[in-house]
Amino acid sequence: MQVEFYHTADNANTVNKTLQPIKTLNIIFRLAVNESTPFIIMNKDNLTGSNYVHIPNFNRYYFISSVDNYTANLVRIELVTDLLMTYKDDILNSTVLITATEKPSYFSSNLPTQTKTIKRVVKSDVTLNKESSLILTTIGGVSK
Repeated sequence: MQVEFYHTADNANTVNKTLQPIKTLNIIFRLAVNESTPFIIMNKDNLTGSNYVHIPNFNRYYFISSVDNYTANLVRIELVTDLLMTYKDDILNSTVLITATEKPSYFSSNLPTQTKTIKRVVKSDVTLNKESSLILTTIGGVSK
């Protein structure tokens, strides 16, 4: 399976990251792989300068979250899915409705609604100023 190694200087919360290609390798996964958090054991010389990975067969982009020595010449690379790059086309091509009112109202009875709450805490290295509010809305997958 082809695995593309990159370097990016962009923040994790950037949707369209600038990727500098480092190396492309053919890797054989010898065990069942969790596509959202896979790991790779490989020669540490192949990793130099990389902090980002794309696995086209999984159609996902990954952050290299940790690199641990496995043997004298091998390292174990832990990967975590970058949801923003993986789903950037869906995010950037989404149609959204933005409304503004004098008093914030987040519900319009004229629109069809469905409520499904998934709570997940994502830590960021960006500190928001206290002078404004931020509402993050994500667009979900396909109904079956």
